[in-house]
Amino acid sequence: MAPLDLTMVSPLPIYLDESGPRNKLAPRPASLDGKIVGLLPNWRPSAVEILRAIGTLLGERYRLRDLVVEQPVRELPIRTGKLLDTMRNQLDELAQRVDVVITATGD
Repeated sequence: MAPLDLTMVSPLPIYLDESGPRNKLAPRPASLDGKIVGLLPNWRPSAVEILRAIGTLLGERYRLRDLVVEQPVRELPIRTGKLLDTMRNQLDELAQRVDVVITATGD
């Protein structure tokens, strides 16, 4: 079977992570060995299941220092602003505790 050749297509003239300094992606570690990995699901129940399965696989493949499963947002208490505004403190606190965060949305 021949290798699959994929081309990424975007409706945007520039990918959002390339459009400016505030949108740059965080540096990626070379390995997850010895790292604390955070798992951050959204409010969909399937997201928790997806991330638990990923956490199990990562634990089998790497020597993680710890695996932190953050509680999902239970509801959308948005009256003004955006969802991230309501989670800012939770996200800042999580970023202080972990080396890497993996997030998922499930439906």
